[in-house]
This record gives sequence, C-alpha cells and structure tokens, in this order.
Amino acid sequence: MAGCEGQEGGWRAFLKKELTWKKELIPIKAIQFLYSAGTNALFAYLTLHMQQLGITIKEIGTIYTFLPITSILGPPISGILADKFGNFKLVVLVSLVLTVVFHVMLLYIPQRPTNSLTMSCGPQGHTLSWSFCHGCHMDSDNIDLQVTLQITLNGTLTSWMDEDMCGHTWHDLQYESEMFHNLTCPGQCPVECQVKGVPPCHLPDDPSQSYSTFWIYFILLMIANFFMSSLFTMMDALTLAIVKQHNGDYGKQRFLFIVGMAVISPLTGLLIDWHEEKVGYMDKMPAFYLGAGLCLMSALLITRLQFSVDRASEHFIQDLKQLVIRPEINMYLVMILLMGSNWGFIESYLFIYLGSLGASNSLMGKYHGARVIDGHVSINLFLWLTGLTMTVGSLVGLPVMFVADRVVEKLHRPVIFIISFFTYTIRHIGYSYINDPWLVLPFELLEVFTYQLMWVAAITYCPILAPKGLLATITALIGTIHFSLGKGLGSLVGAHLIANLDLPTAFRVYGGISVTCGALYSLLHFFYLKKKIQAREKELKEEERRRGAGEGRPMLDDQTVPSPVIVGKNTADSVL
Repeated sequence: MAGCEGQEGGWRAFLKKELTWKKELIPIKAIQFLYSAGTNALFAYLTLHMQQLGITIKEIGTIYTFLPITSILGPPISGILADKFGNFKLVVLVSLVLTVVFHVMLLYIPQRPTNSLTMSCGPQGHTLSWSFCHGCHMDSDNIDLQVTLQITLNGTLTSWMDEDMCGHTWHDLQYESEMFHNLTCPGQCPVECQVKGVPPCHLPDDPSQSYSTFWIYFILLMIANFFMSSLFTMMDALTLAIVKQHNGDYGKQRFLFIVGMAVISPLTGLLIDWHEEKVGYMDKMPAFYLGAGLCLMSALLITRLQFSVDRASEHFIQDLKQLVIRPEINMYLVMILLMGSNWGFIESYLFIYLGSLGASNSLMGKYHGARVIDGHVSINLFLWLTGLTMTVGSLVGLPVMFVADRVVEKLHRPVIFIISFFTYTIRHIGYSYINDPWLVLPFELLEVFTYQLMWVAAITYCPILAPKGLLATITALIGTIHFSLGKGLGSLVGAHLIANLDLPTAFRVYGGISVTCGALYSLLHFFYLKKKIQAREKELKEEERRRGAGEGRPMLDDQTVPSPVIVGKNTADSVL
C-alpha cells in the first residue's frame, strides 16, 4: 500500500515538474504560439489568393518554381548577420515586420479580370454573379449573351451597365427542350459552377491580357518569402539562446508552436467562410490581416526580451571556415540533407499518389463545402486532406514535445537520427502498399519520429556543434538544407523515379534509400564521429564551468552584464 502511495506521489511530482512553466520562459512560449499561428495564416491561402487575382495555374507554377531560391538565400544571410553583429533580436524583428509588410502588400495588387460568370444554386433559387464589369460591356448598355452551363442548362443572359455598377439577368431557362422560370436546388446538394460559352474579349487594352499582376505578385512574394524563411530559422536560434540561458527544454517551447499551427487553420477557414458569405465572392483578405495581427503581437513581445548570446570572435571568417572543414559538422549537414530529401519526396508526391488511389472520390461525400469551379474541387480536397494529415501529426506530436528533450538526451541525438531514417523506410514502404487513401493516417502518426523528435534533436545539436558565436549561422544552415535543398533533392530524385517506375515502386525505392542512409550513418557515427562528439561535449562543459566561475564573457543585447529573459518585472528566479 505504501509502495502504491509512493508510486502515485512520484507520478504526481513528475507531472507537476513537467507541466509547471518557469515564468521567465512564458514569453517565448507566447511568442512561439503567436508567430506560428500568424505565419501559417499568412501563407496558407497564397495559392487561392493568386487564383482570386486571376493568376493562371501555369503562372502559379512559375512562382513556386523560383520561390525556393529565396528560401535558400534568406536564412544563411540572416544567420551570418545575427552572429556577426551579435544581435539576434534585431534580425528577428526586422524579418518579422517585413514578412508582415510584404504579405499584406499582396492584398493591394490589382486583380486581373477574367471573362467568366459563376452560377450558384441553393434552396432559395439560383443566382448568376460576376465580380467585375468587363471592358467588353463598355460599348453597349444592353448585351444579350447565350450561355451554356456545365449542367447543360441553356438560357439567355441580359447584361447592362449603370454608372459603376453592372447587372445580369438570366431568363428563359431551358433544360431538355423545356422552359423554366427559376431553378432551385435542395439544401443537401448546393451547386456552384463556372458558366461556359461567354464570348471572349479581344480589346487592345484588355486588362485580362496584362502581365503586371503576375510580375508584381512574383516580386513581392519573393521578397516576403526571403524574410519569412529568415524568420523561421532565426526564431529557432533565438529560442535556443533563451532555452540555453534558462536551462529549459526546447521541446516544451515548441509545444506552443504546434498548438498555434493546429489552431489557426480551422479558425482562419471559419473566418474566411463567414467573410465570403457576407461579401458574396472569393476573398482571402481575412487570413492576411489575422496573420499580420498575430505576428505583430509577437513582435511586441520580442521587443521586451533580453538574453545573452556568445559574442562572435574577431576572426569571424576563420570561424565560418570551421563549418566546412570539421568532419562532424560536414556529416551532420549531409545527414540533414538526406533527411530533408525523404521529407521532400513525401511532401511532393504523397498526395499525388493518394489522388491516384481515388482520394477525391472517397472524400467528395464527406466534404460538403467542395466547390466545382474549374480546378477548385481538387484544390479544396487537396487542402482538406493535407490539413487532416497535419492535424493528426500535430495532435500526436503535442504530448511528445513535453518529453522530447528528455528522450533526446536519453537516447542521444545520433540515435534519434538513425531511428528517423528507419521510420522513413516504414512510411515509404507502408504508403506503397495501401489501397485506400484513408490508410495514410496510421503512417502519419510516425511523423513523431521523422519530424517532431528529429527536429528537436537537430536543433539542439546546433549549440554542441557550432563554433563559438555561430549559433544563428548553423541553425539557419540546417533549416535551409532540410526544408529547401533537401526538399528539392527529394522532388528531383522522386521525379526521375516516377518517370521510370510507377508511384508505388518509387516509394519502395525511396524506402530502400532511407534504410541505406540510416545504416551508413550508424556506421559513421559509432566508428568515427562518436569520439569527436564526446570530445566536443567535454569542451563545452569546460566552457560552461569557466563561465560559471566568471571567466566567460557573455554578451547581452544593449547591456553590459547578462540578464534573464524579461517581460514586465519577471526575473530568472521567479517560477510559477
């Protein structure tokens, strides 16, 4: 009985310790939540916003082809600047504010008109809507157009202009040679479709033929993505610096990042649905302003942070060379690249594979909000399934974040990387044998090992491997290598595999690549790198001992002595 009480008391003490947050770390948790939710709201609807402005699918593909260039350039440049001048906070703030500014500027790009009409049908009857008055209507106040809908319903459209307003009346509905005065659809089956057969407009100054919308969007989004990419990696570096100073767990700070990412998607979706129902046309504006507001709130908190980081030495260029010549760093970066290629392959081709299994048909009956306007059905379903898999991965990852640092320290980081490679193998092989798209969800649970734990191990490895004063640089490098170069490598290799094999076989081949990478990294670590890492860890412990004795020279933003993270009057000694 006493043993049971002691065990219960032990669990109670353990939970109290794990669930109690230090006061000085609450600000960084709030920042992680706000900036995660804000940035996800900003970029989640970019594709649909481009379509809203009339940018074509081909042009969208061109934008996304060049976008990774800024993702590759932004993080290393910001990391080097942060380390060179020793001011993480300023670099993060500049990246955050400019991310908001350039994303909001996208809202003010003029829409490229398209020669199209939309017909909606519900319990209250049918409506014919046109979101703008096209230039073709300028020459006459009354034009009759004969149109044919996708449901093979014929009718006569009368259009007119009254000052700055245009109106459309659709009458004489004909269906299978019968004339109807109105059209209604049951509430369980609303219809929204694109009207076909409207004569094209060939005016010399036709705005629908202008490329200015595309080029303005392209330039602004490239700049916005440059700063957003920098922001993600610099926030990791800033969080690491604060966690290191206060002996906290990186995973617990990451917990709020995942919560923000999971919460904002349904919230933004509901807000957009409410707004679009109110205005009567597609408008993703609420997502941008909501994201901007959340990001600016996190910026206000960041301005109050005070923390110390290692000052870069006078031989900054020589220190940068250490990133190239030290074998343990080289092997680490190559490992991150290979890990990123696995992630990139799945991100690029998993949903194409699910589509080939009939994901659209199986989900159609479960997604009542699907629209059938041109290609929007597949896009909406793609986003729906993507969101579901992200939600599954996030929900499973949340509790893991509380013990992630403990697990990483217990198993050691290289072992986590090896487990991640082998788990990727299970995911690849598992995907290749499923015959129903819903069976993807159990394999998405394994993302706990391939992303959640792996990324905590990867980020917390940076302070161990980084030369003095280069924490931001190496953190930026691994973010760029994993999420940009790694994804590009995975997409490229995957494209060649799929071109020469079928999709299931391509997944199996990549599973073989992953298990090979895991085996090779195991051999390299246990027979070569392990001793070097242990020597580096001893060196760091000695530096910490000297610093604790007052021999180190920590640097604090705008201060001459080290200070804890402060918001208001909280101090390092105050605990919840």
